[in-house]
Amino acid sequence: MRTGDIGERDFLKSIQHLVGEIDGAKLGFDEDASDIPLTSNKSIVVNVDTFTSKTDWLSGMTEAQVGRKTAIMALSDIVAKGATPVATMLSLCVPNDYDVSASQELIRGYSQYCFKSGIPFIGGDLGSSSEVVLTGVAIGIAAPETIVTRSGTKEGDMIAVTDLFGLTSVAFEILINDLKAESGLRDDALGAAYKPRIHYGFVSSLAKKGAITASMDSSDGLGITLHTMANSSNLRFVIDDLPVAKGVEHFTRNNLLDTKKLVMQGGEEFIIVLTVPTDRWDDALDVAQKQHVALHAIGKAKKGSGVCYESPDGNFEIPSTGYDNFKEWD
Repeated sequence: MRTGDIGERDFLKSIQHLVGEIDGAKLGFDEDASDIPLTSNKSIVVNVDTFTSKTDWLSGMTEAQVGRKTAIMALSDIVAKGATPVATMLSLCVPNDYDVSASQELIRGYSQYCFKSGIPFIGGDLGSSSEVVLTGVAIGIAAPETIVTRSGTKEGDMIAVTDLFGLTSVAFEILINDLKAESGLRDDALGAAYKPRIHYGFVSSLAKKGAITASMDSSDGLGITLHTMANSSNLRFVIDDLPVAKGVEHFTRNNLLDTKKLVMQGGEEFIIVLTVPTDRWDDALDVAQKQHVALHAIGKAKKGSGVCYESPDGNFEIPSTGYDNFKEWD
């Protein structure tokens, strides 16, 4: 059997017995980052993420944007866990005939983003490969009580997101399928795909107020993220407000596309999906307002399993599909 047949998530299950556990760690093997307890009130949180030119380099992206996006990929998961980034590293592999200035631009884009975000880029590794491969390492610190897992959702919790979805899906349709979009939407979509953003300190601030029970970044797609969180807490996630970015629905109608699919089965958005106790929602909104985060409530956690969207047109089960590193878009 090939890795493309089994897929990323089943492959991870097959190697779980090979991965060690650290006493006192809060984040399990299946989380998107790992924590290492140092003292009773401090842990290191680490994440590794890889950008490969074959599958990740969109048409029109500059080398600097590739470096920047790799930094986002590495940092997003530790930020979603409630950690404060303190350093990053980078492994860069390129073909031996790759242009020197282009290689420098890849590193400059990574370094410049980290510098502007106040996070030291402290070095890394170089190697040779048949394609361009960047692997970012993000290192953060957190108090154990502010580390947020994907599995803490309680029945009745509100489901929320830190932004609206669909722009990167529109960008993929523009770049890969050559669909047309109005200039404003095109600019927003390509901006979201080339230069995504993340919110530093938001999850940790919510954790300090007891206003968050679980969180993940949505880089593999909103639908699969919701399924992962629901399954981890043995609950059913019921969505009653589809978080559609401005202009996306008009784009899907004009191009005979399914809005739900673009919103739920996109990816590369790095938007945080979180759950909040109902009685702490006002606290969460207060933190969001102070940190200029566009927090949107999109549903509730209920008894049962799976994910559904209760729309004005009826109820729809959301499939557990999204990006898979071995299958790509599953």
